Amino acid sequence: MPRKNKRAPLEYQPSPTPYGNPRAPSWALAEGYEVREVVGDKEYRCPGCDHVVRPGQRHLVVVPAGAADERRHWHTDCWRRELRRIGVLRRSDSG
Repeated sequence: MPRKNKRAPLEYQPSPTPYGNPRAPSWALAEGYEVREVVGDKEYRCPGCDHVVRPGQRHLVVVPAGAADERRHWHTDCWRRELRRIGVLRRSDSG
């Protein structure tokens, strides 16, 4: 008789919530923005690639200074690409 309560495959299980302060990597900080690293519990749409940031996926929340309702959830690599695009980050700075 098959089991009724099968476990979800590992690829669908969310990664554990990080402990400690939700600080962004130093390269991700930019003047005029508050940046935090988080693990979300719902889906978000990344403005950098227009793909889904899945629940349980570690990513960055970027909030423009003085505009809390303009906050966006970015994939880490998409935010790195955006900083390069606007000239805040050079290729040798990230890492």
